[in-house]
Amino acid sequence: MPRYSVVDIFAGPGGLAEGFSGVPGASDEHAFRIALSIEKDASAHETLRLRSFLRQFDGDIPAGYYDYINGKATEPDWATLYPEEWEAAEEEAWQLELGKEDPALRLDARLDAIRVESGGDVILIGGPPCQAYSLAGRSRNLGKEGYVALEDNRHFLYQEYIRILDRLNPAAFVMENVKGVDFH
Repeated sequence: MPRYSVVDIFAGPGGLAEGFSGVPGASDEHAFRIALSIEKDASAHETLRLRSFLRQFDGDIPAGYYDYINGKATEPDWATLYPEEWEAAEEEAWQLELGKEDPALRLDARLDAIRVESGGDVILIGGPPCQAYSLAGRSRNLGKEGYVALEDNRHFLYQEYIRILDRLNPAAFVMENVKGVDFH
């Protein structure tokens, strides 16, 4: 059974990828390896990067982590204590606003490399922001003075998901869907 590389876009703090990363494989390895996670929100990205960092220890959590999350100590300088693991986490978890930066600057090259490195055994996961077109989002936006859905760039971010889907040509994909989505 191949080990699949996972690309997680619009990742939030990484819960969906975390679920994939825990699936056992045929050998001692996990069935899925998170190759790239992308999130624009700074706080969510910090969590995403920390998840990536901790996964590298395969359950053997670094000293000081539990004291930190239990409020008994300040956050250790992970980059200094574990430079290789921290650098790998930075390589995996990107803070990037999809649809803003020209993908040719760095994203497309990384996606192409992941596809080649994995021999095509790639899965794309993620849920484009739905606030502009979900039923709940539309009802909230109706109350905003001057709000025009067609001027809300979140309305078109599903197109970035489709662009990346086309570029990766993954073995499978998971796209979160919400009631009210209308792709046309």
